[in-house]
Amino acid sequence: MIFRDLNEDLINSLSESILIISKILKCLGNEKRLNVLIYLLKGPLSYGNIVKKINLKKTAVSNHLTHLIEEKLIERDDYGIYKITGDGLEFLKAINKAFYESPTRMKEKFESMQSRKVSDSFLRRYTG
Repeated sequence: MIFRDLNEDLINSLSESILIISKILKCLGNEKRLNVLIYLLKGPLSYGNIVKKINLKKTAVSNHLTHLIEEKLIERDDYGIYKITGDGLEFLKAINKAFYESPTRMKEKFESMQSRKVSDSFLRRYTG
């Protein structure tokens, strides 16, 4: 019953904001935009530095930055310096957590550890 209630809460919460959430996810679903956010984790960057890092034409970079600003994932100050927002940081943390703590990744990690234990055991038996 608790699981069902949790799902109902999740359904209701997501349904209320589905348009906003889908726009943010679409924005984050672009590799170049995600890279911009990752670069900005190290600190604010100028437009010129962002252009150099993502290796695209200036118009393409400008377009990506506009999308990120519209979704409030980054902001630009008066001097043309871009920085990640609190929302941008929290979405990156959530993506990272969801990816690395997903059941699929946890299973892969477990299987990899098990495989290494077998390999180590085999090596100790036949080389030691």
